[in-house]
Amino acid sequence: MKKMRVLSALLAVVMFMPLMAGCAGGEPMPPIKLLAGDREVDKKYSMGIQEILRNNLGVEIIIENVDISTLLQKMRQGDFSMVLSGWWGDYNDPSTFLDLWTTNSPYNDVKWSNARYDELVKKAHESGDQLERMKAMQEAEKILLNELPIVPLYWPQRTYVEQDYVKGILTSVMGPAIDLKRAYTQGRPGGDDPQHLNLNLTDEPPDLFSCTTTDGVSFIILNAIMEGLVRRAPDGTYPQGSGLAESWTVSQDGTHYEFKIKPTAKWSDGTPVTAQDFEYAWKTALDPRTASQYNYMLFWIKGAEELASIELPDKDNDPEGYKAAVAKIEEAKKNVGVKAVDDHTLVVDLKARTPWFISLLAFPTYFPVKQSFYEKWGENYGTEKDKLLYCGPFVIDKWVHDSEIVLKRNPEYWDKDNVTLQFVHFDMIKDINTPVTMFDAQQLDIIGIPGGIPGEFVSKYVEAGKLRQMQDVACSYLELNLNDPLFKNAKIRKAISLAFDRKLFCDNVLRNFSVPATSLTPPSIQGEDATVSFAQKYIGKVLNETAEKEEAVNLFKQGLKELGYAYKPVTSGK
Repeated sequence: MKKMRVLSALLAVVMFMPLMAGCAGGEPMPPIKLLAGDREVDKKYSMGIQEILRNNLGVEIIIENVDISTLLQKMRQGDFSMVLSGWWGDYNDPSTFLDLWTTNSPYNDVKWSNARYDELVKKAHESGDQLERMKAMQEAEKILLNELPIVPLYWPQRTYVEQDYVKGILTSVMGPAIDLKRAYTQGRPGGDDPQHLNLNLTDEPPDLFSCTTTDGVSFIILNAIMEGLVRRAPDGTYPQGSGLAESWTVSQDGTHYEFKIKPTAKWSDGTPVTAQDFEYAWKTALDPRTASQYNYMLFWIKGAEELASIELPDKDNDPEGYKAAVAKIEEAKKNVGVKAVDDHTLVVDLKARTPWFISLLAFPTYFPVKQSFYEKWGENYGTEKDKLLYCGPFVIDKWVHDSEIVLKRNPEYWDKDNVTLQFVHFDMIKDINTPVTMFDAQQLDIIGIPGGIPGEFVSKYVEAGKLRQMQDVACSYLELNLNDPLFKNAKIRKAISLAFDRKLFCDNVLRNFSVPATSLTPPSIQGEDATVSFAQKYIGKVLNETAEKEEAVNLFKQGLKELGYAYKPVTSGK
């Protein structure tokens, strides 16, 4: 889900502040700055990174904490040197990680470009031969790990706890982290009437427009208030009738789908959800004017990537060029393989057989959008409860920004009789200790979704038999901005990777069963079929688990010398 992505434990690191003075023969090193989120867990992780790089590389890092919206904005604008970020996979294929780093990917904040890498990722998208795809992605990932525009650090494990009386919660390691549709309580102290849950989002949802949202907090809310053609079942499948599609058929070659929309599917204003709402939403996400970072989720559809790739000149500086591009966009939309045949029939044509396509339809980028309602609010769509139109199990009843969101059952939802919860209350508490205290006092019903259980509390809940964990489909990594004066040098990037002690960070800072990442794609992502781990079969252990300090320092010195900078190490505790 994945780029950030964040994310549930999203951090960002902007590297390099001067080391006070330089040695003879070079200028002082440029500044090192670590930009991180402002939650307590973000502060803890960034301090751990600061200490490890100080000890093993002799560099001093200044930490700056900002809210998640500012952090994401800085990343998108390239206003950083090094960012500790991460990605949660959106589907079970290595491309969910490798797509991020193609030259024109909206998530390629580091501005890395490798023509061979782009060629291999494109080949993996277009080939219908799974073994051919795996070999292409194998070569692509090894190119990435050799050049290191990003430095994989650890593969997270998802940890959370829930009260014994909480039932029916559906969690997922791909896409939205939690589904509340089937949730209920049984045996809550004080009674189960009214049926409700008290949860903690940890942050204000930055974006509730399904075409543009990228973060795990917004995904949780969107998955409760919206719905796609399918919804994930408790057994992990996506059966016909589970979402707004009543049924569908697939051609023998697996590239042509025909979906029938439920006649009972309605928006919260009582109007029907139509096939046109899906066509409009998908093409809006692909429209370059929307600037959707998740538009690549639709690239399996014919003509989708071609539409999204149209260059859009600046409207003010080049009005004629902009006008011509808009005309080109509108023409390209006609060639995208999604069409509403009538109100209840949606036809989709794919570039090649895509076995996981049905599962993608549960992802927020594939949710419908009612054109007239969206155009009424424009840029303000999704910013307040009355500026959203709902088609999922719940609607937003109350929204106090940066404080709380309350959901209530949607009376227009097609399957409302199977929604037990009457309301869901979300707090937005950022610190570590308060949610734990509230959970122990039964004031919160679940903690750790999103974000996981802080390491210092893991053993407590293990001993109590309450801790739940899942092998996450995720990787946390450092993004190294290649426009930075230091990170344009490959030796500097390699030195950062060698200096970072992944095992120490997992054992002493995270303390939540996360494991050192020795490649990018986590072992939980399959290869050519479900019996094969892509990382284990095709990549292996490329990166060091423990620090290789001597080699790291030597490479760092060489890189600095090539750039004309001096090296003056600092000591721990400075």
